[in-house]
Amino acid sequence: MARRDEALVTVAVFDTEFEASLARGALEAIGIPALVPGETSGSISGLYSGRLPGTVTNLQVFESDRDRAVVELRRMQMRLVDSDDDE
Repeated sequence: MARRDEALVTVAVFDTEFEASLARGALEAIGIPALVPGETSGSISGLYSGRLPGTVTNLQVFESDRDRAVVELRRMQMRLVDSDDDE
């Protein structure tokens, strides 16, 4: 079931890793695999990752899950990234 050949896309940005982790957990709870790059899962240090002020934390999903993830994140009133990020 691995989708290693599928691209990851950023669907939301957060001011803290903690907020991004909560959103990741919400997506995973409904069956959408998600990733917070650089996340230190299961560790209090994840709350204090040493990020510079003004930087954001991305939430990524597989490209095929983008639409479902966006619908759920909108329902949760999360800040989303423009969908035209086809870089």
